[in-house]
Amino acid sequence: MNTLTKRLWKCISYCFPFRKKIKQESLEKQPIEANSERETSYEVNSERETTIEANSERETSNEVNSERETTVEANSEIETSNEVNSERETTVEANSEIETTNEVNSERETTVEANSEIETSNEVNSERETTVEANSERETTNEVNSERETTVEAKKKRETTTKAHRKRKAANKSNSTRKTAKKPNVSPERDKLYCDECVSRQKRCFEDQVKTAVAKKNVFWTDFKGSNDFERGLLSRGWVKKIAPTFNAGPKKTIFCDPTYGHEIISRYDIQPNLILTRQRIELHLLKEDQITNHFYGVDATSKSGLCNLLRQWCLSCDANPHTFFPRCYMFSEKNEKQAFIDDFTMTAACGILKWVLRTNGKSLQDEVIPSRKEKKEKTAFCMSDAKINNHGPARIVPEDIIVTALVACQFHLYDLTHEDEDDIICAGIVDRKHFISDYYRVMHHGAHIQNSDKYVDYCHQLLCKLRRVNPQLDIDGEKNIWISKPRALSRGRGIRCRNDLKDICSLGWKWVVQKYIERPLLVYGTKFDLRQHFLITDWHPLTIWFYKHSFLRFSSQPFTLERLDTAIHVCNNSIQRKLKNAPNRHPNLPEENMWHSDEFKEYLCTIGKEQVWDSIIIPGMKKALIHSMKATRENVKYKKNSYDLFGSDFLFGENFQPWLLEIQYKPDITKDTPVMKKIVPPMVEDILRVVIDYKDDPNCNVGGFELIYKQANYTGNVSRSAPNTRTDARHPGLSSYFTS
Repeated sequence: MNTLTKRLWKCISYCFPFRKKIKQESLEKQPIEANSERETSYEVNSERETTIEANSERETSNEVNSERETTVEANSEIETSNEVNSERETTVEANSEIETTNEVNSERETTVEANSEIETSNEVNSERETTVEANSERETTNEVNSERETTVEAKKKRETTTKAHRKRKAANKSNSTRKTAKKPNVSPERDKLYCDECVSRQKRCFEDQVKTAVAKKNVFWTDFKGSNDFERGLLSRGWVKKIAPTFNAGPKKTIFCDPTYGHEIISRYDIQPNLILTRQRIELHLLKEDQITNHFYGVDATSKSGLCNLLRQWCLSCDANPHTFFPRCYMFSEKNEKQAFIDDFTMTAACGILKWVLRTNGKSLQDEVIPSRKEKKEKTAFCMSDAKINNHGPARIVPEDIIVTALVACQFHLYDLTHEDEDDIICAGIVDRKHFISDYYRVMHHGAHIQNSDKYVDYCHQLLCKLRRVNPQLDIDGEKNIWISKPRALSRGRGIRCRNDLKDICSLGWKWVVQKYIERPLLVYGTKFDLRQHFLITDWHPLTIWFYKHSFLRFSSQPFTLERLDTAIHVCNNSIQRKLKNAPNRHPNLPEENMWHSDEFKEYLCTIGKEQVWDSIIIPGMKKALIHSMKATRENVKYKKNSYDLFGSDFLFGENFQPWLLEIQYKPDITKDTPVMKKIVPPMVEDILRVVIDYKDDPNCNVGGFELIYKQANYTGNVSRSAPNTRTDARHPGLSSYFTS
């Protein structure tokens, strides 16, 4: 038997041991000769196998072919040995059994191979499942890593934000101004930048801040848009904002919002604000004693007619004279006011005739030579009529009787004011008012000349000097007799017009207020301006007034002249001038936005050598006007303790730098719409909080730009407010007894 047969038998004997017995029994029955022959064949086969193995070692490159050849040769030898043993039936039976066994083994091998293939497929499937699980684990790991990376980035951003916030806080401390971080736009995407722990920690911190603020009564509420500066100042002090439709809204409509991160907290119980900032009317009985509000009722001085009426009545009960700081004013809604205005208009025209005589003959009240027309434009000091005195035709000459009439009227007026110089009164009988006003218009409006005016220069000069000592408004009246008409119910310069015709002014109805226009104002580079001065009231009983040291100037867009009465020249309200185009011939040093800070005005005063007038004339004059005005109005004010409010006063200056109060604004506009307002408003709001909040806890604290200019002592509240029977005290008295229609 060859080598393959031996190997086959070994496999059979290993897998099926019961076959060995059968084989042994069959072999025992065979004759010895067959065994010997087999052994011989085995020896021959072994020799051949040795030869084949030697050949296979020599021909290593053709191992497969040599094995096949060896197999073919072995098969041929096996066939030869089978022919030799074919005669023996036992050998045939043994061979048949062997073949049967081989077939069974082949079938079993096929089954084993099939099973092995199945196991291999199962292993492959298990490996695939393992691979899928590994991939899913890898995806989970990648998601965890991405979340960790997002968390790391969020921490880095938060650290960067914290560092920037610390830098801003340090810069704010160095500049002595407190600022808080801007409120970010709250959106769902923002929460993704922070991990849950950071968000929860921020919410807990804000909740603690709200609880602390509520315990300390540091909660505020506001409903108007221009409160950003107030909010920043309060938030920097640890206050929190109540967000609700009304200040007394319940917990269901109240939330608190973190200004830094945007977290919102819903109120669980009723929280009332301790500071209320609003422009709306609030019923005082709804407020608690410890609640602070920026609201007063009944401040009559903030209306045009109210200020006029209050000052007129208040001067009877005190020594102050409102004519020293407030241009005379008339309310056409009051009885006999229009007739009083007509008398004043006529008296002002008479004084204007005397001034015309001095000017046309080269003399002034200061005993100085009147400057030339060129000098007037350069110095912007005189803005009077340019009527010529030479080459007048007959139609442009007015008889000298007009001067005599004016002298008599002024002398009579001086007597009524002083009860002096009774022997010097010139009696000229009753004067026709219409004829006098007609001649006055011919001289002032049409440039006519008065005959023999040089003869009356000394008389006019002496009489005007006497009137000047008792009439503080003589210098601002001028010659043109211009008056400014204002609607009672409008603000921001709407409806204001300058007029110089008596008939035109008298045609106005009861809704108008008429005030004397300052014809000789202080000019800056030939342009008219006014000044807005803020002040704060923190109590009315006792009256407490805080004066703010910074202010701003408002310029008109056109050069000043009295030849035209346009609003663009004579009304300086920013709401009016910002709609107009600046004149091309304006001085280049004037601001394009028509607004100056008070510091710039002080620099201008230094350039003209008048730097001392700011502290010696302008500031004291404004303080005096405000104190007297607030004293006059305090009796009618309805308020509660812990209230305050900001006021704005408008001043105009005469040629001698004396301030004249025009109006007082309640809750003035502090919109930051110009560079000057952006410079003034934020520090002023911070200083208001210092006065209203910090000053209560520490009277020695820094109040910034505010100065306490008045605090009433020993107030009794029994000042008489009864109205007088006549109003001649506040106007030119006794004029109706001289002029008739």
